Amino acid sequence: MKNGAIVYLLAGFLWMFLGTGCAPRSDSVKFKNVTVKNVSVKAEEYAVKMGIPFSKDSLAASSELRHVFVFDSIALPTLADLDFAAYYRNPIREAGKDELPENAKPLNVEMQAYPFPMFDSLVSLEPMSLQIRNPIAWEPFTKFLYAKGAGDSLAQVFRSVESVKWEQSNVFADFQKIEKLYLVGTNPQHGRWWVEVVPRKWTGKEKFWARLKRIPTDTEIAVFKKYTSESLNLTMAEDWAKTLAAYWYPTFNTDLEVHEAGMEWKGSKPFVIMRGNPMGTPIWVAFDVPAFRRTLPVKKDSSADVKASRSLDTSSAWRTLELEKLQGVCPETPETEAFKAKLSKVLDSLPAAQNAWSASGMLWFRRDANSLLAKDFTAQDSLHNPLPRLLELKAYLDSLGIQFLVVPMPTKEALYADKMISGTADTLCVDVAGRDMIRKLLAAGVDVLDVFPALQAAKASDDGEHFSFQKFDTHWALPGLLAAMEQLAMKVTTYAWYKNSGALPGSLEMRDTTILREGDLIQQLPQTEQGAFAPETLEVKKVYKNNTPYVGGKDAPILLMGDSFTGVFESVDGKSGGPGSLLAFATGLDVQVMTSWGGGPLVRHRMVKDKKSLQSKRLVIYMMTLRDFWQSPLEWDVL
Repeated sequence: MKNGAIVYLLAGFLWMFLGTGCAPRSDSVKFKNVTVKNVSVKAEEYAVKMGIPFSKDSLAASSELRHVFVFDSIALPTLADLDFAAYYRNPIREAGKDELPENAKPLNVEMQAYPFPMFDSLVSLEPMSLQIRNPIAWEPFTKFLYAKGAGDSLAQVFRSVESVKWEQSNVFADFQKIEKLYLVGTNPQHGRWWVEVVPRKWTGKEKFWARLKRIPTDTEIAVFKKYTSESLNLTMAEDWAKTLAAYWYPTFNTDLEVHEAGMEWKGSKPFVIMRGNPMGTPIWVAFDVPAFRRTLPVKKDSSADVKASRSLDTSSAWRTLELEKLQGVCPETPETEAFKAKLSKVLDSLPAAQNAWSASGMLWFRRDANSLLAKDFTAQDSLHNPLPRLLELKAYLDSLGIQFLVVPMPTKEALYADKMISGTADTLCVDVAGRDMIRKLLAAGVDVLDVFPALQAAKASDDGEHFSFQKFDTHWALPGLLAAMEQLAMKVTTYAWYKNSGALPGSLEMRDTTILREGDLIQQLPQTEQGAFAPETLEVKKVYKNNTPYVGGKDAPILLMGDSFTGVFESVDGKSGGPGSLLAFATGLDVQVMTSWGGGPLVRHRMVKDKKSLQSKRLVIYMMTLRDFWQSPLEWDVL
């Protein structure tokens, strides 16, 4: 028998042997209720080490390229492969985590004091049974488990590991993280969960491996097999990347670069490039799947040389009327000052690194709330003042004969201030600076649609379970979305050029569906609190064209561009049920959607670069959260 075959046979024997927890060892020491085993032999002598299911190239101090599924260049990746490549030691997610947090002290404890009652075994050397398996990332896997009906109990165990504070409860940062998750044995009677736990560098402790006391359920094993075996094609992988960037945005300021799969990027051809800015300095992580490069479809230019017959509506009558309606609306009063004082006290009480908190059964975003404390958005420095940049954009579009409409999205914190801060009247307008910004834009000659009254009207129909915004997310739910889109569609149809635009209302079909969405604010909470907030089941109105989910083309006469408000329900979570599809359904005009997940200020440059598709445009709608009109982490630089 050849040496290689002997190695594999021996590896298989040790896999079964070590998978039961019966590892060869030189000693076995009892520490409280935990057994620590010191393996006396090096695993590399017995098996071919497969390692992690990707490799990486460090292209620069702030750029990485991750090659997914490098062991087989023909096979498509699984969701487990992509998730692990995204979560494992991702520099976007790990930025600043190795620095000593506020109030934290390095750990001066021995293994005997490890407070992990959820483990029945701690191992100081990596077991052989783990070295011959590909690990997975626990966070996305447990979300997948929940979506498949397996519950949240396994995630709660992992959160309890990462939330151990070592009697330093005043430290917000985690002291350790679960780097890898393994399922050893897929037989329901003998399967066991193993994890690799890595303490933060500042703790002074080394990583270890541990086996959970909790036995995998039949459902968990079945879902694990599905998660690690079903392949994703290029379209599915691109959707995966959009969803990931959307969920990570509130914490890491993530976005996807404008990039076509297989195009050159720093000497390679990734299918997607993610940019994050968690600490004030951009970081890029690109993902390359060899199989995608082999199967790239021949892309046709979907933007024909369509030139719109434009007739710019220059009437100021609508702006004048809107400005008159807003005079005296939402003034600074003793009541708003009292609200701000209470809100400031809440924000000051949060740890510096905590970006969300709970109140009245909802989660609230720190940056959204902070924007309500602003005095004057236009008093910011030139890189953060949105007014001159929006006037610049209007002038550019005017020169092309393209109508320009700005739709600032109120925050959940502005709409539900009464739920966020107790004692606040539900009729009190607290977004003083935001409403003033709308007045200043209108006065400067910019068309601005104020959807706050429509959202307030929708809020009146809340029933205790259904709200205009998602309870655990920064974005709207269906009632708020429909209310805003009704106002937007009405505005579009009032432009003088609309009647001659060739609109075909009624040409699209709408169908009811539901989706499961984990709120993007849940991960902003301390680990110990996250388990109390489950994903929401949300209603979506999905739009179809000829029995196919609707997607607007580049030659559409309307461009809807902006931040994640344009993308939620549109390109992620249900798809074809977001503002672009609903606007197309209501107006009968095709709508192209351009989303910058990392924030509205970025999308202007994308639009300007896409000059060819601008040839067909009659209207550009700029929709983005009012939060980023104040102290945006992204600068409003010159076009």
